[in-house]
Amino acid sequence: MSFLFMSCSSTSWVVVEEQAKDINDFEIISSQYYLESSNGLTPNQPIVHFDIKAINTYEYAQRVRTERYIQRYRHRVGFVLLGIAGAGLSTYAAYSDKLLKEPTSSQRYTLLGAGGLLTGLSFLNMKPIGEPSKTGESRLLRRTGSVEEADTINVRPYNSDLASIKISYQEEVIREATNWSFNEGRISINLAEEVNAGLFEEDPQDNIVIEVSYDSLYSTKEVPVSSIFEQFVIVDAQITPLRNEPSNSRNNILTDLAEGSQLKLVESEGEWYKVLYGITETWVYANDVRTVWRPSEFASVLSVIAIPNVPFGSVDVERDIPVLGVSSLNASAFLLSNFQYGGSLSERIYGERDTKLMEEYFLQAFGIRGNNIVKATNINSDRLLERAYSRLANSLTEEEQGLNVYISGYAEIRDSKVYLIGSSENGSEERQYIDLHQFFRGLNNLQLSSIIVYADLDIVNEDGSSEPLEDLASILTSDNSTSAVFFGAQPDQRSGIFTSSNGDQNRHSIFTYYLAEAIKEGNMTMGEILNHLDRNVPFTSRSIYDRPQNPLFFGNLQLQLLN
Repeated sequence: MSFLFMSCSSTSWVVVEEQAKDINDFEIISSQYYLESSNGLTPNQPIVHFDIKAINTYEYAQRVRTERYIQRYRHRVGFVLLGIAGAGLSTYAAYSDKLLKEPTSSQRYTLLGAGGLLTGLSFLNMKPIGEPSKTGESRLLRRTGSVEEADTINVRPYNSDLASIKISYQEEVIREATNWSFNEGRISINLAEEVNAGLFEEDPQDNIVIEVSYDSLYSTKEVPVSSIFEQFVIVDAQITPLRNEPSNSRNNILTDLAEGSQLKLVESEGEWYKVLYGITETWVYANDVRTVWRPSEFASVLSVIAIPNVPFGSVDVERDIPVLGVSSLNASAFLLSNFQYGGSLSERIYGERDTKLMEEYFLQAFGIRGNNIVKATNINSDRLLERAYSRLANSLTEEEQGLNVYISGYAEIRDSKVYLIGSSENGSEERQYIDLHQFFRGLNNLQLSSIIVYADLDIVNEDGSSEPLEDLASILTSDNSTSAVFFGAQPDQRSGIFTSSNGDQNRHSIFTYYLAEAIKEGNMTMGEILNHLDRNVPFTSRSIYDRPQNPLFFGNLQLQLLN
């Protein structure tokens, strides 16, 4: 019974392929060399690689391939039983007298031999179990032919020559070298180090072209600027607000940034740039900054000059305002201030604070009652100014009154006339103008005992002549000795902000700050106030911005600040 359940196995070699490639029997027929650059670039990995490669053509021998298989076998039970039965019958016949009477020895041995043979043959008749299994062994036998194949491989330089590189942009060569070394079989060029990022404009349309040659080999690759450098913004305005959303609102300002601050650009959206302030996405007005391309490492050394917001009353001229005159019905004030701008004009960052400062001085120092102060802020047309002028005219009593006027905003000289540029809250590029000559003529028609105008105008188009400002002031001063007009700067100068990144942060325009300081110190005549402005405004502008700012005055220097 044990024999019935026994099994065995056998191995055999089987031909599986008549034309198998013998990888150990080959001959190189030809080789073709070339240069190739296949790697991508990012600002974090701005290194371009050129590899020497060869296309080799091989001739391989073809041979008969055999593989070794193992087959398991098991006895066929029926055949074994038949064999045993036959063997038993032969044995019985050899020793039984019933079948053969007195068998001879040869007959007995023949019957016994036949029984043994039948038994042996029954055990040898086995059936295979399952499919043959591979042993993993194979042999290559006789050669049957040959086959050619090509293969591309990286190779080392095949002579002592060095590589030459040339980097160009807009057909202008910006870097060239004729002795560039190999790193094994590779030419590596760190483009962030070899190319000056300052060459590129905000939105470069052309690619950087890299050409490499070695011996007779040549390769070229074009890469966009954005795959090598990242964009950053640098604040160009004296001060620009950093906001948590892209809109002009005093409620979304996180802090103020001083000129020279640097931030990483995320994306642009119309007239706004989304920038990273630390890890926070914030917004700055596009007109207040310029974009530059820099290596990604530049992000680790950014200079951000933040000027924190402080409430009104924190600056020295905003507190302890002296009382210079008693409350009177015979005094009025008019505030004309534009500080919200869009398009190519940046917001006048402290324009609103300047206006509030002068209003507080009119109220507290001059004693002007609140209902005698008329304000027109962020207007964009003569019609809106006429409405405010009408409110002023209607507020005047029959008695002659003194009038103080404060004007602030961007201005432009057109055809020798001075215009206040209208406010633009929606970012429109189309400018609207307010005729200051018409406004001054309206003031001159009022029955006033005195009129003093403080005009902090930032004239955006350069004009070296002061004649337009003199003509404007003469509308009030030519025939009236009780009038005076101050201008914060000459026509070819800019009106600066009294805030620096590493010094004073007074959060007002230079002219308005020193005007308030002159009044706070008790200077009561126009001559004294002008003397205070002349001593401080030009010096401060030179110290902070290294540029001139000289106030102008027209009128009676002996005129008293208050009646």
